[in-house]
Amino acid sequence: MLSFQRREEIKRILLQKRNVSVDELAKKFQVSDETVRRDLTFLSNEGFCSKTYGGASLTVRSTTHTPSNMKKNLCLEAKQRIAKIAASQIKPGDCIFLDHSTTAAELCADIRNMDLTIVTNSLWVLRELSSQENIHLVVTGGNVRVMDQGLFGLEALNFLRNHYFDKVFFSCRSLHQTRGIFDANEQVAAFRQTLCEQGARSYLMADSSKFGAPSFIHIMPYSKLDAVITDTRPGREWVESLTKAGVELLDQLPE
Repeated sequence: MLSFQRREEIKRILLQKRNVSVDELAKKFQVSDETVRRDLTFLSNEGFCSKTYGGASLTVRSTTHTPSNMKKNLCLEAKQRIAKIAASQIKPGDCIFLDHSTTAAELCADIRNMDLTIVTNSLWVLRELSSQENIHLVVTGGNVRVMDQGLFGLEALNFLRNHYFDKVFFSCRSLHQTRGIFDANEQVAAFRQTLCEQGARSYLMADSSKFGAPSFIHIMPYSKLDAVITDTRPGREWVESLTKAGVELLDQLPE
């Protein structure tokens, strides 16, 4: 494995585990401790992690924005569970919007055989569903933001303002217990704000790692949502906050 490939894999491990040790990485990649230390120094100089005694920890800032291709396989089982719950809320004939999130990309597998109109700004969704004749697939247009694998900008916002959807499925960077939904990027936040105004029902898809995580830009309060779909029921105080805002919490497949 080349050094840049190993460092990309170390990034993925840090995003998943938050902390790593030199010893575990040396064993995983079958390289010397010194090689791992050089890798961690390189990533530390990039600002991706902070070196600790015997390892490193992920640098978490409110403005940190992780490229979509790195997030795709993180918390994959949680995303797949969320996708199945989301799919249970969709009926044949619905006109739905799927955003550019990696969780929305997982949802494609569960709805690909349904007769639907699907509107999206996601390059992931476009690749997954473009060959499905049973799906009327519509793309927003706009400027490609490669790190998000999505379309954004004025053209995308104008498209949203001129269309209306039965159900909107989207994600976010983090949830604050009382203040609502946050993101790390202004362009993405503006897109999601506008998106939720155009849906009869809005579903936020958020795995458990996003509850209480730091972030930068406020998207909206919970009162703007209809439901939060997650993989694991959050603590009592979180449930109370969502209930008080009139938001349905979906963390189980319907029986």
